[in-house]
Amino acid sequence: MGSAHEKIQTPCQDRFACVAMAEDATLVAVVADGAGSATHAHIGAELAVASVSAIAQLGVRAGRRDYEQILRDSAALARMKLVDTAHERKLALRELACTLLAVIVPPVGGAALQIGDGVIVLRELRDPWRWVFWPQKGEYANATYFLTDESALAEARVAVLPNEVQDIALTSDGLEALALHYASRTAHEPFFRTAFAAVHAAKQDGELAALSASLSDFLRSPVVRARTDDDASLILATRRGRAP
Repeated sequence: MGSAHEKIQTPCQDRFACVAMAEDATLVAVVADGAGSATHAHIGAELAVASVSAIAQLGVRAGRRDYEQILRDSAALARMKLVDTAHERKLALRELACTLLAVIVPPVGGAALQIGDGVIVLRELRDPWRWVFWPQKGEYANATYFLTDESALAEARVAVLPNEVQDIALTSDGLEALALHYASRTAHEPFFRTAFAAVHAAKQDGELAALSASLSDFLRSPVVRARTDDDASLILATRRGRAP
């Protein structure tokens, strides 16, 4: 939770899911950031993340390899879930507004989807870290696109991932100032080099509970809060040192 949310006593509006599927070593990761102006944005983010993660996993388990289309389908069905929920709760759809980042990373290739801001950053072998999409900021300053927008699915950016993704990170827009170098429009390599150091050093697979706790402490630390008062989510995943 960002310090701004603590001050005005609103809930954390970020939500995420990260699943390493045992069947074929495929990673499914999703981050949603609820709009600060939306009264039920945390609910919208929760529904979006749960829907996209579940549908993406179903697609992979069904043997599909059209990962771009799986992500498009999952975003479309997640938006339908938000529409239905808004109707059930008698809310304007915009009150569930959230951005959406999602990746499916099988052993070879994969796909990424983004609606709105936040950033997905990856690294291939020894190449530098690079972003997959530059954050979408919308028509006006301090604006972006949301899954609830009528044009959301048309504005969605979808990309095929390279065959040999070694490292991948997803972060909500609360960490953009640390993750990106705006002047050069590049990923801020020192941030990711530092963030991934402990992950690379770990020997076990799956979620690293101790490192997750340390990461949470870091996101609440003064050094991060000096740069952002927004909610902040960060998923880090690596294949470095793992067998193909």
